[in-house]
Amino acid sequence: MAAVLLSLGSCSLIDDDLSDCGADFQIDYELRLVTNVTTEQKSVLDKGADIFVDDALRAYLAPVFTDFAHDVDLSFYDVSEPFDRLEHVNVIMDANETSYTIYLPSREYSHTAVANLKGNGSVTLEDSDHLYAGQLKQHTAGDGTTNMVSPHRTGLFTARLNMNVKANQDQNFDVTLYMVNAASALVLDTSEATTVKNVKVLLDGFATGFHVADSTYVFGTDTFVLTDELPVSGGTQRCFASVHFPSKDPYGTKVIIDSQDAFVADDADEALWRWRCYVTLADDSVTETVLGITKPLRAGGLKVLKAKVYDTGIVTTQDPTVGVSVTLDWQNSGQYQIEL
Repeated sequence: MAAVLLSLGSCSLIDDDLSDCGADFQIDYELRLVTNVTTEQKSVLDKGADIFVDDALRAYLAPVFTDFAHDVDLSFYDVSEPFDRLEHVNVIMDANETSYTIYLPSREYSHTAVANLKGNGSVTLEDSDHLYAGQLKQHTAGDGTTNMVSPHRTGLFTARLNMNVKANQDQNFDVTLYMVNAASALVLDTSEATTVKNVKVLLDGFATGFHVADSTYVFGTDTFVLTDELPVSGGTQRCFASVHFPSKDPYGTKVIIDSQDAFVADDADEALWRWRCYVTLADDSVTETVLGITKPLRAGGLKVLKAKVYDTGIVTTQDPTVGVSVTLDWQNSGQYQIEL
């Protein structure tokens, strides 16, 4: 555990009344990772043939599903309208828990903390000068002219706490940060797709932003998340993985602060999120298969699905809860353009 002294304010002593002065107090920060990653990989990638994909997926997710914070953005807001930010500091934490001794003027604050923004690639903290405007927002990939979002490269953690800083008192505040993004992986058996020229996989149905102050997700429209094809070293399986915000949830999309029981959910009446598979055939035609998932994917969660792709370009799965929709000779037109 590291201890750091941060001086964020000052007090001019005019008389003996110190009630308006500030105070040194300690804030203890801890990242708490609540996830089903180990359980999901063990239960789905449980065959001998899955070992190459399993290794590749573990390496891909290791930097994301970790309770280690590199950087932390700390903000202290007025608790009354217009909820302006009064103090702000960025610190390098490089630990899963640490303590900061901070000096602030005596008053009530709404405090927020966001970890691991640096290096995320897709998500930035926007409009954070005001408490309820502050949002983790995704940005489109490339030049911004498409509605495609790149995978997140870090596990994002946030926290919020109301604090009453009192002069001339020893105070200690505990802040626990929880993960706000999730991950998914589609494993394709290609043993009967020997003539297929190319496979492209996208995702949709996930949140596009997150309000830090009240821990609520934002859902935009027509936003698609790109996947990374992982370097699988052997076998006939290909793996397309991504890190993104959670899906919609019939019970309310929220940050998970409990146990793995939080990742157990009933199926919704319709698909909450989807894998979109675009398979280019030998004649350069494209088959689109949409795999609809009816279980919510929650913050801190991982969903792995095994499926099979054929020379026709059709993708199938043995999971009876997954809806499958196929479009033969799919045309790259409509609300989005895909580079195949």
